[in-house]
Amino acid sequence: MKTTVRKIATAAGVSPATVSRYFNGNQKLNSDTIEKIEIVLQDMEYSPKMKKIKSSNLIGVLLPHLRYGFYGDALRELIEQAENYNFSLVIIPTNQENSYSYKDIVEKHNFRGIIYFEEEIDKDILNFMEERGIRTVMCGGAALNHSSDMVHVNDMAAAYEGTKYLIKLGHRDIMFISDHIQNISAGFQRMTGSKRAMEESSLKFEEEAISYGPVTYEAGYEATKRFLDKGKKFTAIFAYSDELAMGAMAALFDAGIRVPEEVSVLGFDDLQIASRIRPALTTIHQPMKSFITKTLELFLEEGKIDNVEISLPFCIKERGSCMEINREAAEIESNRL
Repeated sequence: MKTTVRKIATAAGVSPATVSRYFNGNQKLNSDTIEKIEIVLQDMEYSPKMKKIKSSNLIGVLLPHLRYGFYGDALRELIEQAENYNFSLVIIPTNQENSYSYKDIVEKHNFRGIIYFEEEIDKDILNFMEERGIRTVMCGGAALNHSSDMVHVNDMAAAYEGTKYLIKLGHRDIMFISDHIQNISAGFQRMTGSKRAMEESSLKFEEEAISYGPVTYEAGYEATKRFLDKGKKFTAIFAYSDELAMGAMAALFDAGIRVPEEVSVLGFDDLQIASRIRPALTTIHQPMKSFITKTLELFLEEGKIDNVEISLPFCIKERGSCMEINREAAEIESNRL
Protein backbone atom coordinates (compact mmCIF):
# COMPACT_ATOMS: atom_id res chain seq x y z
CA MET A 1 0.00 0.00 0.00
CA LYS A 2 1.35 3.39 -0.99
CA THR A 3 2.47 5.66 1.84
CA THR A 4 1.07 9.19 1.47
CA VAL A 5 1.44 12.42 3.35
CA ARG A 6 -2.21 12.26 4.36
CA LYS A 7 -1.85 8.75 5.81
CA ILE A 8 1.21 9.76 7.79
CA ALA A 9 -0.57 12.87 9.06
CA THR A 10 -3.64 10.89 10.17
CA ALA A 11 -1.53 8.33 11.99
CA ALA A 12 0.56 11.02 13.70
CA GLY A 13 -2.42 13.18 14.62
CA VAL A 14 -1.10 16.24 12.77
CA SER A 15 -2.07 18.06 9.61
CA PRO A 16 -0.81 17.09 6.12
CA ALA A 17 0.77 20.55 5.92
CA THR A 18 2.80 19.78 9.04
CA VAL A 19 4.08 16.54 7.51
CA SER A 20 4.98 18.41 4.33
CA ARG A 21 6.93 20.95 6.36
CA TYR A 22 8.76 18.08 8.02
CA PHE A 23 9.72 16.56 4.66
CA ASN A 24 10.60 19.85 2.96
CA GLY A 25 12.50 21.41 5.84
CA ASN A 26 11.03 24.81 5.06
CA GLN A 27 9.65 25.34 8.55
CA LYS A 28 10.79 24.49 12.06
CA LEU A 29 8.70 22.06 14.05
CA ASN A 30 8.80 21.43 17.77
CA SER A 31 10.33 18.25 19.16
CA ASP A 32 6.99 16.66 20.13
CA THR A 33 5.62 17.00 16.59
CA ILE A 34 8.83 15.65 15.05
CA GLU A 35 8.75 12.67 17.42
CA LYS A 36 5.14 11.83 16.50
CA ILE A 37 5.91 11.91 12.78
CA GLU A 38 9.10 9.89 13.12
CA ILE A 39 7.38 7.18 15.21
CA VAL A 40 4.78 6.79 12.45
CA LEU A 41 7.49 6.68 9.76
CA GLN A 42 9.31 3.99 11.72
CA ASP A 43 6.13 1.94 12.14
CA MET A 44 5.46 2.28 8.40
CA GLU A 45 9.11 1.43 7.63
CA TYR A 46 9.20 4.48 5.40
CA SER A 47 12.39 6.48 4.83
CA PRO A 48 11.62 9.66 2.87
CA LYS A 49 14.23 11.76 1.15
CA MET A 50 14.53 14.88 3.25
CA LYS A 51 15.51 18.30 2.03
CA LYS A 52 18.25 19.92 4.04
CA ILE A 53 16.85 22.59 6.33
CA LYS A 54 18.28 25.94 5.37
CA SER A 55 19.21 28.33 8.13
CA SER A 56 16.80 31.25 8.01
CA ASN A 57 17.70 34.89 8.53
CA LEU A 58 14.08 36.01 8.91
CA ILE A 59 12.98 37.52 12.22
CA GLY A 60 9.28 38.19 12.72
CA VAL A 61 8.13 41.18 14.78
CA LEU A 62 4.65 40.92 16.28
CA LEU A 63 3.03 44.36 16.45
CA PRO A 64 -0.57 45.15 17.42
CA HIS A 65 -0.09 48.87 16.62
CA LEU A 66 2.40 51.72 16.94
CA ARG A 67 0.38 53.87 19.31
CA TYR A 68 2.83 53.30 22.16
CA GLY A 69 6.07 55.22 21.98
CA PHE A 70 8.00 52.24 23.38
CA TYR A 71 7.01 50.14 20.37
CA GLY A 72 8.15 52.84 17.97
CA ASP A 73 11.53 53.33 19.68
CA ALA A 74 12.08 49.56 19.88
CA LEU A 75 11.23 49.04 16.22
CA ARG A 76 13.53 51.90 15.17
CA GLU A 77 16.42 50.36 17.10
CA LEU A 78 15.60 46.91 15.77
CA ILE A 79 15.74 48.12 12.16
CA GLU A 80 19.11 49.77 12.80
CA GLN A 81 20.68 46.69 14.39
CA ALA A 82 19.18 43.82 12.36
CA GLU A 83 21.51 44.44 9.42
CA ASN A 84 24.54 43.91 11.69
CA TYR A 85 23.37 40.32 12.23
CA ASN A 86 22.36 39.75 8.61
CA PHE A 87 18.76 39.42 9.75
CA SER A 88 15.75 40.51 7.72
CA LEU A 89 12.63 41.70 9.51
CA VAL A 90 9.01 40.84 8.75
CA ILE A 91 6.35 42.88 10.56
CA ILE A 92 3.43 40.66 11.60
CA PRO A 93 0.22 42.54 12.54
CA THR A 94 -1.65 41.09 15.50
CA ASN A 95 -4.61 43.45 15.77
CA GLN A 96 -8.06 41.98 16.16
CA GLU A 97 -9.17 42.94 12.66
CA ASN A 98 -6.46 40.64 11.28
CA SER A 99 -6.58 37.99 13.98
CA TYR A 100 -5.61 35.17 11.61
CA SER A 101 -3.29 36.99 9.23
CA TYR A 102 -0.28 36.13 11.39
CA LYS A 103 -0.92 32.44 10.71
CA ASP A 104 -0.79 33.00 6.96
CA ILE A 105 2.47 34.93 7.28
CA VAL A 106 4.11 32.34 9.53
CA GLU A 107 3.02 29.44 7.31
CA LYS A 108 4.57 31.07 4.25
CA HIS A 109 7.97 31.85 5.79
CA ASN A 110 10.74 30.01 7.59
CA PHE A 111 11.28 32.22 10.62
CA ARG A 112 14.42 31.98 12.68
CA GLY A 113 12.58 33.61 15.57
CA ILE A 114 9.83 35.96 16.67
CA ILE A 115 10.10 39.15 18.76
CA TYR A 116 7.19 40.73 20.59
CA PHE A 117 6.85 43.73 22.92
CA GLU A 118 3.27 43.42 24.14
CA GLU A 119 2.79 41.65 27.48
CA GLU A 120 -0.95 41.28 26.91
CA ILE A 121 -0.43 39.41 23.65
CA ASP A 122 -2.99 36.74 22.79
CA LYS A 123 -1.64 33.46 24.19
CA ASP A 124 -3.01 31.64 21.14
CA ILE A 125 -0.43 33.47 19.04
CA LEU A 126 2.45 32.29 21.23
CA ASN A 127 1.06 28.75 21.33
CA PHE A 128 0.89 28.80 17.53
CA MET A 129 4.58 29.75 17.37
CA GLU A 130 5.54 27.13 19.96
CA GLU A 131 3.76 24.36 18.04
CA ARG A 132 5.95 25.20 15.06
CA GLY A 133 9.14 25.23 17.11
CA ILE A 134 9.75 28.95 16.58
CA ARG A 135 11.71 30.70 19.29
CA THR A 136 9.94 33.74 20.76
CA VAL A 137 11.49 36.56 22.78
CA MET A 138 9.60 39.08 24.89
CA CYS A 139 11.64 42.27 24.56
CA GLY A 140 11.31 44.87 27.30
CA GLY A 141 8.79 43.19 29.58
CA ALA A 142 7.75 40.09 31.47
CA ALA A 143 6.80 37.07 29.35
CA LEU A 144 3.53 35.68 30.66
CA ASN A 145 4.03 32.63 28.44
CA HIS A 146 6.53 30.27 30.05
CA SER A 147 7.97 29.16 26.70
CA SER A 148 9.14 32.65 25.69
CA ASP A 149 12.52 34.11 26.53
CA MET A 150 12.73 37.53 28.20
CA VAL A 151 15.01 40.54 27.91
CA HIS A 152 14.11 43.30 30.38
CA VAL A 153 15.13 45.28 33.45
CA ASN A 154 14.26 44.39 37.01
CA ASP A 155 11.00 46.33 37.04
CA MET A 156 10.41 45.86 40.75
CA ALA A 157 13.84 47.25 41.65
CA ALA A 158 13.50 50.09 39.12
CA ALA A 159 10.16 51.27 40.52
CA TYR A 160 11.49 50.88 44.06
CA GLU A 161 14.46 53.13 43.26
CA GLY A 162 12.24 55.61 41.42
CA THR A 163 9.89 55.91 44.38
CA LYS A 164 12.82 56.21 46.79
CA TYR A 165 14.22 58.96 44.59
CA LEU A 166 11.03 61.01 44.96
CA ILE A 167 10.93 60.39 48.70
CA LYS A 168 14.55 61.56 49.04
CA LEU A 169 13.55 64.75 47.24
CA GLY A 170 11.10 65.36 50.08
CA HIS A 171 7.89 64.08 48.46
CA ARG A 172 5.43 62.23 50.65
CA ASP A 173 2.16 62.60 48.74
CA ILE A 174 2.83 60.71 45.51
CA MET A 175 0.33 59.69 42.85
CA PHE A 176 1.03 56.62 40.68
CA ILE A 177 -0.16 56.05 37.11
CA SER A 178 0.15 52.46 35.89
CA ASP A 179 -0.91 50.16 33.11
CA HIS A 180 -3.42 47.42 33.90
CA ILE A 181 -1.98 44.96 36.42
CA GLN A 182 -1.49 41.29 35.57
CA ASN A 183 0.25 38.55 37.51
CA ILE A 184 4.07 38.87 37.04
CA SER A 185 3.62 41.64 34.45
CA ALA A 186 5.92 44.66 34.41
CA GLY A 187 3.10 46.77 35.83
CA PHE A 188 2.61 44.36 38.71
CA GLN A 189 6.35 44.32 39.40
CA ARG A 190 6.58 48.11 39.35
CA MET A 191 3.62 48.53 41.63
CA THR A 192 5.14 46.04 44.07
CA GLY A 193 8.43 47.95 44.06
CA SER A 194 6.75 51.30 44.69
CA LYS A 195 4.63 49.85 47.49
CA ARG A 196 7.70 48.47 49.20
CA ALA A 197 9.53 51.81 48.97
CA MET A 198 6.55 53.70 50.43
CA GLU A 199 6.05 51.22 53.27
CA GLU A 200 9.76 51.27 54.16
CA SER A 201 9.46 55.04 54.57
CA SER A 202 6.31 54.64 56.71
CA LEU A 203 4.19 56.29 54.03
CA LYS A 204 0.66 55.30 53.03
CA PHE A 205 0.28 53.49 49.74
CA GLU A 206 -3.44 53.75 49.08
CA GLU A 207 -5.47 52.52 46.12
CA GLU A 208 -6.95 56.01 45.76
CA ALA A 209 -3.48 57.25 44.82
CA ILE A 210 -3.24 54.88 41.85
CA SER A 211 -4.74 55.17 38.38
CA TYR A 212 -4.80 52.22 35.95
CA GLY A 213 -5.17 52.30 32.20
CA PRO A 214 -3.34 52.04 28.88
CA VAL A 215 0.20 53.45 28.71
CA THR A 216 -0.73 56.43 26.54
CA TYR A 217 -0.42 60.18 26.69
CA GLU A 218 -4.20 60.48 26.83
CA ALA A 219 -4.45 58.08 29.78
CA GLY A 220 -1.82 60.07 31.69
CA TYR A 221 -3.69 63.29 31.02
CA GLU A 222 -7.06 61.91 32.12
CA ALA A 223 -5.62 60.22 35.23
CA THR A 224 -4.02 63.46 36.40
CA LYS A 225 -7.15 65.43 35.68
CA ARG A 226 -9.14 62.96 37.81
CA PHE A 227 -6.67 63.35 40.67
CA LEU A 228 -7.10 67.11 40.50
CA ASP A 229 -10.88 66.99 40.12
CA LYS A 230 -11.13 64.75 43.20
CA GLY A 231 -9.07 67.20 45.20
CA LYS A 232 -6.18 64.83 45.74
CA LYS A 233 -3.25 66.39 47.60
CA PHE A 234 0.08 65.52 46.02
CA THR A 235 3.48 66.97 45.22
CA ALA A 236 4.71 64.26 42.82
CA ILE A 237 3.50 61.84 40.17
CA PHE A 238 5.31 58.63 39.27
CA ALA A 239 4.04 57.46 35.87
CA TYR A 240 5.06 53.98 34.71
CA SER A 241 5.71 55.13 31.13
CA ASP A 242 7.08 58.31 29.62
CA GLU A 243 3.91 58.80 27.62
CA LEU A 244 1.82 58.64 30.78
CA ALA A 245 4.21 61.13 32.37
CA MET A 246 3.96 63.56 29.44
CA GLY A 247 0.18 63.36 29.57
CA ALA A 248 0.34 64.12 33.29
CA MET A 249 2.57 67.14 32.65
CA ALA A 250 0.13 68.45 30.05
CA ALA A 251 -2.82 68.12 32.46
CA LEU A 252 -0.88 69.96 35.16
CA PHE A 253 0.03 72.72 32.68
CA ASP A 254 -3.61 73.13 31.65
CA ALA A 255 -4.56 73.40 35.33
CA GLY A 256 -2.01 76.16 35.87
CA ILE A 257 0.31 73.97 37.97
CA ARG A 258 4.03 74.30 37.33
CA VAL A 259 6.36 71.32 36.82
CA PRO A 260 8.57 70.81 38.77
CA GLU A 261 8.11 73.88 41.02
CA GLU A 262 4.72 72.72 42.30
CA VAL A 263 4.53 69.06 41.23
CA SER A 264 7.40 66.78 40.21
CA VAL A 265 6.80 64.18 37.51
CA LEU A 266 8.87 61.00 37.09
CA GLY A 267 8.53 58.77 34.02
CA PHE A 268 9.64 55.28 33.04
CA ASP A 269 11.36 54.16 29.78
CA ASP A 270 13.53 57.10 28.67
CA LEU A 271 12.08 57.31 25.18
CA GLN A 272 13.84 59.56 22.68
CA ILE A 273 11.25 62.28 23.16
CA ALA A 274 11.82 62.39 26.94
CA SER A 275 14.86 64.66 26.57
CA ARG A 276 13.20 66.85 23.92
CA ILE A 277 10.15 68.12 25.79
CA ARG A 278 10.28 71.03 28.22
CA PRO A 279 10.85 70.62 31.02
CA ALA A 280 12.88 67.58 29.97
CA LEU A 281 11.55 64.47 31.66
CA THR A 282 13.32 62.83 34.58
CA THR A 283 12.75 59.12 34.03
CA ILE A 284 13.84 55.54 34.65
CA HIS A 285 16.20 54.71 31.80
CA GLN A 286 15.63 51.37 30.09
CA PRO A 287 18.60 50.39 27.87
CA MET A 288 16.74 50.09 24.56
CA LYS A 289 19.89 49.55 22.51
CA SER A 290 20.99 46.69 24.79
CA PHE A 291 17.46 45.24 24.80
CA ILE A 292 17.63 44.83 21.04
CA THR A 293 21.24 43.65 20.97
CA LYS A 294 20.63 40.90 23.53
CA THR A 295 17.38 39.88 21.84
CA LEU A 296 19.02 39.48 18.43
CA GLU A 297 21.96 37.61 19.97
CA LEU A 298 19.55 34.99 21.29
CA PHE A 299 18.67 34.10 17.71
CA LEU A 300 22.31 33.39 16.93
CA GLU A 301 22.23 30.41 19.28
CA GLU A 302 21.60 27.01 17.79
CA GLY A 303 18.77 24.97 19.25
CA LYS A 304 16.30 26.08 21.90
CA ILE A 305 17.21 26.70 25.52
CA ASP A 306 14.03 27.08 27.54
CA ASN A 307 13.30 30.00 29.84
CA VAL A 308 16.20 32.29 29.04
CA GLU A 309 15.85 35.48 31.06
CA ILE A 310 18.25 38.39 30.66
CA SER A 311 17.99 41.25 33.13
CA LEU A 312 19.78 44.46 32.15
CA PRO A 313 20.74 47.47 34.33
CA PHE A 314 18.57 50.57 34.66
CA CYS A 315 19.29 54.03 36.01
CA ILE A 316 17.49 57.27 36.82
CA LYS A 317 18.04 59.97 34.19
CA GLU A 318 17.75 63.25 36.05
CA ARG A 319 16.50 66.11 33.91
CA GLY A 320 14.10 68.95 34.62
CA SER A 321 10.76 67.51 35.74
CA CYS A 322 11.66 66.66 39.35
CA MET A 323 13.06 68.81 42.12
CA GLU A 324 13.77 68.73 45.82
CA ILE A 325 11.07 70.42 47.87
CA ASN A 326 10.86 72.23 51.16
CA ARG A 327 8.54 70.15 53.32
CA GLU A 328 6.89 73.12 54.99
CA ALA A 329 6.25 74.81 51.66
CA ALA A 330 5.07 71.50 50.22
CA GLU A 331 2.42 71.17 52.93
CA ILE A 332 1.06 74.59 52.03
CA GLU A 333 1.10 73.76 48.30
CA SER A 334 -0.49 70.35 48.87
CA ASN A 335 -3.36 71.98 50.74
CA ARG A 336 -3.82 74.41 47.84
CA LEU A 337 -4.17 71.53 45.34
